[in-house]
Amino acid sequence: MIPEFRDDGFLPEGLHKASKSEVLFRFGTTTRQRRRLALRLKRWIELAFAIDAIRLVVDGSFVTSKSEPNDIDAVMQIPPNFRQLVGDQIDEAVELESMFLSRQPQEIFAAEDDDDWNAWIEFFSRTRTSDGRRKGLIEIEL
Repeated sequence: MIPEFRDDGFLPEGLHKASKSEVLFRFGTTTRQRRRLALRLKRWIELAFAIDAIRLVVDGSFVTSKSEPNDIDAVMQIPPNFRQLVGDQIDEAVELESMFLSRQPQEIFAAEDDDDWNAWIEFFSRTRTSDGRRKGLIEIEL
């Protein structure tokens, strides 16, 4: 279940697991900008399922109380056989590899192992405010 926002507009600290539908409904329906970002997230989720990604976490102003979020950030922990999938020209793996390497869109990042994953989670768990306070993230159930 996705908790309510804190008074500062962020989710409470922690990794909050939620289904694809719950995330898209909660964060992707109220404004045109949110719907646009939700379409991007929906594609990333489809790709994650297609390659059997291990985990997918979502952050950015998309998962805040802002009515017009600027962006959506995501980290996908790719499976150990990801390079093989790319080498075998599996369309979804090739598409993801292109996103990761070109940084287009700029907001999706790959974690190759648990150490990478933990580093990304630590990075995204802090706000960009001067006090760098901790905030919550959404992990989509895959």
